Amino acid sequence: MDESSVDSVMVGRGALSKPWIFKEFNENETWAPDTNERIEVYRTLANYMKDHFGDDSMGRKKAFNFLPWHFEFLSRYNPYPEDKFSAQSAEKPLIQSRITISTDDLSPLEILLSNRCHDAHNLIAGLLWDSDSNANAVKKLNELAESSEFREILSNGGVNKGEDTVLTNLPKGRAGKWEKRRDRKPGPKRNDEEIRKIRADRAAKKATILEEGGVWPPQ
Repeated sequence: MDESSVDSVMVGRGALSKPWIFKEFNENETWAPDTNERIEVYRTLANYMKDHFGDDSMGRKKAFNFLPWHFEFLSRYNPYPEDKFSAQSAEKPLIQSRITISTDDLSPLEILLSNRCHDAHNLIAGLLWDSDSNANAVKKLNELAESSEFREILSNGGVNKGEDTVLTNLPKGRAGKWEKRRDRKPGPKRNDEEIRKIRADRAAKKATILEEGGVWPPQ
């Protein structure tokens, strides 16, 4: 931005597969998180949804209209070191390039996180939601990566049919079409008393964290 004198830069899809891109902007350096650090980021997203929708069965139903969907993008993350991809990125944005990364050297956990199957995304989202710590999330995801359940997903194919159509075509028509296209059922409704209780719980949680010297929202 200093060199071009532009006032702003629009960040699009890159933020969906690499949400820490804003951290890189702020610190003016590349961050290449390892597998455990990425899981911590993903679990933070799940916790934000818990705070927003509520940490109960109804909140989970609402959040799961979105949380597994994010892994359609997060599963696409690949580190592209500047020393290897600088010239190629100057010719064409890497996000618009079909770059095949070999899975031969990937750990089972990395193979799980890069899987494009919606069934895998639902399982990942469920484990992140239920984990009570980052270490617990890593443990559970490692177990899933080695499980017969995930091997069955791999054997049945790792990419959803019609994936590009869902991700690239914008919904048309009146509001509500998007949910129909993704086979979503209307979310559960809360009554006023339930909403007041959730807001009060959030406010109490925030006050407790700040009183103890913590940071809000939680990192």
